[in-house]
Amino acid sequence: MLTKANLGVSIVLSTVILTSVLCIVVFTASYVAHDAVNAQIENAQFDQAQNVMLALDKLIKRVMYKPESSGYVKTSFWTVTPYFTETGEKLEVWIDGEKELEVLVNIVKIKGGPRTSVATDRELIGNGKLLLTDISDSLGRVHIYQSVGAWVALDYSRVRCIYTGSFTNLNENQIYNHIEITVMNVTFGTFKAQEKASFTVKNTGLVPIQDNIEASDFTIRVQKSGAGQEHTLAQLGGNPSNPTLINLVVVNVKISLEGD
Repeated sequence: MLTKANLGVSIVLSTVILTSVLCIVVFTASYVAHDAVNAQIENAQFDQAQNVMLALDKLIKRVMYKPESSGYVKTSFWTVTPYFTETGEKLEVWIDGEKELEVLVNIVKIKGGPRTSVATDRELIGNGKLLLTDISDSLGRVHIYQSVGAWVALDYSRVRCIYTGSFTNLNENQIYNHIEITVMNVTFGTFKAQEKASFTVKNTGLVPIQDNIEASDFTIRVQKSGAGQEHTLAQLGGNPSNPTLINLVVVNVKISLEGD
């Protein structure tokens, strides 16, 4: 039988236990709610990062044939982190069995917050091909992927090679095939990652290279890190019975990140 004293102690203990349980429930609910809000913010920032990369690609395409032209894309880095990655890889162009040129592969990346994830790797624009033969194909590739965190990356490690038709050289009275090749050479400038910043892009010049190939079904090959893709003149749409004029242009673009 409980005495009044024991009953009083029992009520006090019950109150303390109930209060403790309620505090734990409240704190847990508050933590879960706070974590959910942070996850929403991080996902929204990662979505914004994807749009920033698409805007950066659009800006680069706008200035690529205008030497000394420039532009910028404003952004913010509250829960995401930007990177300029110099891979050390080389993108090589081979024409008729000889290496014509090589450029270094540099990539702009943004990593999402710790609560951000990518369910499926996918391309937002462009593709992973090394050799593009359609004028509508994008030289820039923006893709999202998961690798110890969520990432969105922009790179230009591909070459556009277009057969534009034929023309007659009146001095020689000779029909020529005509091929245009475009290569992007991306370099990095200032890197100052702040909460509010801008990606700036400048076209630092075009380097034209012209080559004449005797009549043959020669091959144009693009390779990177041992992987490669190639097309013969006939596959591009040209006539191997005629010589070929190749106009290759290297577009030099410098990307910087500057704090606002």
